[in-house]
Amino acid sequence: MDNLSTNMMALPTRIDRYPAKMISRLASSLVERYASNAEHLLDPFCGSGAVLKAGSDRGLRVTGVDLNPFGVLLSGVKVQGFDVKRANAYLDCLLDAAEGGPELAIEWDKKGYWFTPATLCKYERIRHAARQMSLCRSKAGRAVLLAFGLSVRPCSRADQRSPKPFISKYARKNRKGKHFDPGSTARSLLDELSELYGRRPRHSAEVHQLDLAKDAKLTAVVPPISHVITSPPYINAQDYFRNSKLELYMLEGILPFKIDDIMCRFIGTERGLENSVLQGDDSEYRRRLVPELAFLEKHRKEQAVIVHRYLRDIATAFGNVRSLMQRGGVLVVVCGDNLIGRRRICTWRVLNQLLVTMGFTLFDSFGDRIRNRAVAPMRCGHKGLIKEEIVSAFRLS
Repeated sequence: MDNLSTNMMALPTRIDRYPAKMISRLASSLVERYASNAEHLLDPFCGSGAVLKAGSDRGLRVTGVDLNPFGVLLSGVKVQGFDVKRANAYLDCLLDAAEGGPELAIEWDKKGYWFTPATLCKYERIRHAARQMSLCRSKAGRAVLLAFGLSVRPCSRADQRSPKPFISKYARKNRKGKHFDPGSTARSLLDELSELYGRRPRHSAEVHQLDLAKDAKLTAVVPPISHVITSPPYINAQDYFRNSKLELYMLEGILPFKIDDIMCRFIGTERGLENSVLQGDDSEYRRRLVPELAFLEKHRKEQAVIVHRYLRDIATAFGNVRSLMQRGGVLVVVCGDNLIGRRRICTWRVLNQLLVTMGFTLFDSFGDRIRNRAVAPMRCGHKGLIKEEIVSAFRLS
């Protein structure tokens, strides 16, 4: 089966677990429709790397950016490939070194809720060995770390049916008393990753962990680009930290990131709220952009702060993206609506208005229906159901 056919397949959740990911079929169709002749394709919110993989499979130069280190790891392995023989040798050495070796503690007070003592002991020994081996420095090593990260959910007490980690009555009943071995689980996952991505890419592919709303070094890391295709974060609809917390706590100390530095920085999050965002000239512009803010500020101030902060951060992020784009470049954004404080906000329309003020011209748009997908379950007394996402294509004037 060729790369393009593989990309069109629905990947199993156990090796493609990521919240609100873009499906491969949509990513492929968007690349074919808008970026088939791209000199350089960027996804600034790359997540699980569906857009990057679709572009790479068509021979395009691709670059991804994301704040989530687990998303960066997953995307990087997908588009950069790795040496299968070397990765398996690394895994053998890793498990041998972890057998009876010292531990690198997981710095999380809730770890005992999610893992049995025996499983924790094995993971913390693997963590120590992985750091000693500096696996993050090579493509094969990062493939092993991805297999290690993907093993975390199936080896936990979490309900395996949900993309979000939680321990249900069903999970307590069906997983109680069972032992899950991280080593054998990671080996099985590495075999699957090897079959899908164990090859050298034919074209340049880079993935960077950056905060687009704050980092000023984007232009120093990412060269000029001709095309952008992305699905930006929603307002408080997906908690990208909470959904990846098991993997992130396990990988902290092995990959170059600190959880305290990122957990409050995800765009759209409800963490680290700043009431000061309600003040200033920019806040008046945001109120004009989103009339629903008047109700939220009066009746649900915390939700109003979330929306204000989202609009501030997403505007900064797209401003940074614009600074990388060539004149005449194409930007494609996939987004839907949000239900915040019982008020529906047409997020896609708000983003379109923001982009027009930045000098982008809308030249194409269509709806993509979503079936049986609820985001997020029971947040603030409501269930926000996204029935459709809007694909909006712009050209930089």
